[in-house]
Amino acid sequence: MSPYITGSKPKEQRTLDFCVGAKMCSGKASSEDEARQICSLPKDPSEVKPKKTRGRCKVDIVALTGCIIETLDDTEITQAKLAAIISGCLGQKVETPSREKFIKKCFKENAVTGDIKEAQKLRSMCTAKWKEQESHEAG
Repeated sequence: MSPYITGSKPKEQRTLDFCVGAKMCSGKASSEDEARQICSLPKDPSEVKPKKTRGRCKVDIVALTGCIIETLDDTEITQAKLAAIISGCLGQKVETPSREKFIKKCFKENAVTGDIKEAQKLRSMCTAKWKEQESHEAG
């Protein structure tokens, strides 16, 4: 294969030489002329494969809205409740934020100086917010 891939030649010539070398080495051609003839034939256009959609599916909007309306009750609608309803209608699982995740997020949003005194105040404030949110969702 080495004589077919060495040297500085134009790209088309390198491609042809590589093809010739490959046909000779694989035994598909018995002579260099036969290999050049095989390599110069036009290639068959490959079949166009349909693109796969990863994780995407068509959603029947009418069925989805019907499911949501059936599931709604007379209680106050919150973003978390609506997300849970929609996910349930789509057959997905809703991940509710844990207490620790909620408090971490609350810390990031409200921290100013980052000292210990502020952290203690933030901890109690964020815990109170968590309890308030839990009572609204439960009620």
